[in-house]
Amino acid sequence: MIYFEGVSLNDEWENSEKYLLEHDHPLWKKYEKDTQGAGHGGMDFFVENAFIESIKRKAPFPFDVYDLATWYAITPLSEKSIAEGGQVQDIPDFTRGKWKTREPIFALSDEY
Repeated sequence: MIYFEGVSLNDEWENSEKYLLEHDHPLWKKYEKDTQGAGHGGMDFFVENAFIESIKRKAPFPFDVYDLATWYAITPLSEKSIAEGGQVQDIPDFTRGKWKTREPIFALSDEY
């Protein structure tokens, strides 16, 4: 269920399926069958494929150490939040603000 202020009719929650179909990224549409059963809702397929493609193309992996540190921080921060009764936790900025100005490593395209 989803609700968009000023968009959802009668200010009610509505089924999200129509929005997913309309706004889904072309890569999800192109690789829909490949992502099924790949783990984490299909996202593992894209991460693993990006890793393999970066090796094959001798190109940088699309995630850097800061991205990965942030991903791995989620589990302990979630555990801490649960232990504190659901308190919001700040995610550390491992880049010390450099994420604002750093160049993207890799841009996804429909070619993937």
